[in-house]
Amino acid sequence: MRRVAGIPVRADFEYDMSTLPYNAAEVGLDQAIEDAARVRDTAACRVLERVRRQKQESEMAGKDVPWYRGGSKDRERYDGVMVMSPLEEQRMEIEKNRRLQDQAKAEKCWAAENDLLRSVQAQGIRVDDLDMYGLPIDVARILDDSAGALGNALAEDPGMSKLISVKLAIDPMPWWEFPEDTISVGIARQLKALTGYQKVAVIPPPGVDISYHPTDMLSVNDIDNADVLYVMNPDLSSMEKMEELMYWGSRTRTGDIVVIDGDFGYPSSPDGKAIRQFAKDNFAGGIQSLQFIMEPVRLTRNVGGEPYPLPEWLRRAGYKATGNLAITGNSGTGKSSLTNAMRGLRPRDEGAAAVGVKETTLEPTPYDITVDGKEMRLYDLPGAGTPKFPLASYIRNMGIKYFDLVIVASAGRFTENDLELMDELRRHGVPFFALRTKIDLEIRNAESDGGGDPNTIIDSIRADLENYTLLPPDKIYMVSSRRPEEFDFQRLKVDTLAELQRGLEVKLAKGLTRKLEIQGVWNSV
Repeated sequence: MRRVAGIPVRADFEYDMSTLPYNAAEVGLDQAIEDAARVRDTAACRVLERVRRQKQESEMAGKDVPWYRGGSKDRERYDGVMVMSPLEEQRMEIEKNRRLQDQAKAEKCWAAENDLLRSVQAQGIRVDDLDMYGLPIDVARILDDSAGALGNALAEDPGMSKLISVKLAIDPMPWWEFPEDTISVGIARQLKALTGYQKVAVIPPPGVDISYHPTDMLSVNDIDNADVLYVMNPDLSSMEKMEELMYWGSRTRTGDIVVIDGDFGYPSSPDGKAIRQFAKDNFAGGIQSLQFIMEPVRLTRNVGGEPYPLPEWLRRAGYKATGNLAITGNSGTGKSSLTNAMRGLRPRDEGAAAVGVKETTLEPTPYDITVDGKEMRLYDLPGAGTPKFPLASYIRNMGIKYFDLVIVASAGRFTENDLELMDELRRHGVPFFALRTKIDLEIRNAESDGGGDPNTIIDSIRADLENYTLLPPDKIYMVSSRRPEEFDFQRLKVDTLAELQRGLEVKLAKGLTRKLEIQGVWNSV
């Protein structure tokens, strides 16, 4: 048995795993290579890379793996070196066409988002635009629409007293920094402005002071001769409370009452039935219910893919308020090292992601980054396809479809797991980049094997990635986390930041252009 770099090698170039350096037999070749590279052990890196490459080729040789799934055997067939059966050709063509169709749907969705951004910009709508009361412009629009609908309901059947129950179901946006009752008070204020009422009487909840709101147009706790009585969050679940409300209404000029988020009791209970009958006997038609609904911003694109909810950990992280980047891929591909490099940190720097000889990322870990003065968030996700994180549940548990951008990283050929992740992203219209890490080691090993100059090697790898990811060249990156000034790393940073900025702007545009849904029913509160 001969020795290479001090490592026993059999004549047929099959290594004894137990003798490989950096504990490769236990931690795996990917981790062993990363450990050797960290201490710049070039000889060990070269040997370990050759073992890994030989192992991959050996595994591929016994499988019927398409070229675009990383298989060299079918790639030869595809290139015409070998003849494929008609069934193989059909299978490959179907899968390729499906991906192209998913990509076309995603690009159509992205084009619609770009149209929305241009429309918002053309209208001059900005998230920091405020109305005369200091409220965001989208909130001002909610108040206008709500007050308009309420005014129309009050104008019907003049001369008959009305009891209108209003329920607010408006999902707040991150830039809404005001007290919870701001919208309720704002609707009353805007109702007076739109209808020309001389006096709108407002009864706040017991013990609640609303004087910090602009209420100069309103008559707080002053009911007599009001055009309408506006009662906030009352408990009307008993006949005694309803009779008191009726008395208040009798002191107004019209007898009209608007109840915001009131409690009329359960409709099927004896008290609830009596309350609703009392309303029918004393008000035109009984209780008219208006619901003002503004759904949450849709966080996923309506392209396709299996539905699954936003994970709770991502919801708690304040997903809506920022651009969100996920770095994913198989375990041991250098994702944490890439995370540190993207943040300009070394492994031993304070706040750096843990990098080690075993699976170090055991839960999604967020890191804040700044883009054009705005806080964005980078998530280092656990490796996919491990016993702890099998691919079947990984996609759902990690909430892959909810990110604004995903980087799929691989230290070698993209595996079945990697390509399945890409397929999932295409199906949901999520922008993603394909990333080849540790490219410096790949170049060094190819050079030692007589593979040509670095540019030729990189071009060859890039062409391979284009073929089986079906991504354009500008979405494919070759990087080394240890050499961030070289290869495609700087282009990766620029493109990543631009995509995150776009993702945030799309969410803001969707939030600013949400439509208020108004539903009206009778006696159902």
